[in-house]
Amino acid sequence: MVDNVFPRETLFAILREFQQLHPDTHLHLTEILENQSWDVDADVAVLTRREDMMGRGEWLMNIDFVAVAHCDHPLHQLPAPLREETLLRYPLVRIASRENSMPLAVTAATEYWTFSTVESAIEAVMHQVGYGWLPEEWITAPLASGMLKTLALGHGTRRCT
Repeated sequence: MVDNVFPRETLFAILREFQQLHPDTHLHLTEILENQSWDVDADVAVLTRREDMMGRGEWLMNIDFVAVAHCDHPLHQLPAPLREETLLRYPLVRIASRENSMPLAVTAATEYWTFSTVESAIEAVMHQVGYGWLPEEWITAPLASGMLKTLALGHGTRRCT
């Protein structure tokens, strides 16, 4: 069981090494979302919520999320730093039901769109559906090309799980 936000490059490097060490092993990989229940009988579980480990396991890494929008999004045309009240006027793209990482500014009046995979959330932001906090390792190419730009927030541009 692997949380969907776990970096793919890291995951497949680990799986490739495991395959070389144990070539006759059969693997069944299931990706889960942070808010989903997981199979207690899994041999290995990579989760973002430590409380689900029931005292087992240990910290592997931080996954950094960064607040971004498409380079042509209206938020990039506004004076910096962007305030929480300003963000409330635009749709927020979320991954699953990330209640634990919900921005303080998000209220019932805020429009948000929830996507069940990291890939879908990234595509939504890239297609200007809204802005969002996306896993930085997943968006290095669009950031480098300038297609996605970091939002000029006064605080809270980066988050971690």
